[in-house]
Amino acid sequence: MRTQGLRPKTVVDYTREPFVYRPGNVRVTFDYGIRTGLMCTDFLNPGLVTVPAGDAPILMEVKWDAFLPDLIRDAIQLTGRRSAAFSKYAQCRIYG
Repeated sequence: MRTQGLRPKTVVDYTREPFVYRPGNVRVTFDYGIRTGLMCTDFLNPGLVTVPAGDAPILMEVKWDAFLPDLIRDAIQLTGRRSAAFSKYAQCRIYG
């Protein structure tokens, strides 16, 4: 970090709720309340003030190893919802 002049650009803070379904080793996480340390990168500071990172959605991420069980596949097929890429880091970088 020192020789290349690397330094933090933003703080990304969020709440994560993880779930595991053992068959297929399926991991489902919900991330929400995405916040950024507006112009502050001192993530070890207990007094760090964060602000909401825009209209960030609730994100559901599903990961699995060998196979995705039908039970999980059916449960995550939500009517009117689509799968898409979303970067919490990119959302927070908009603000600083």
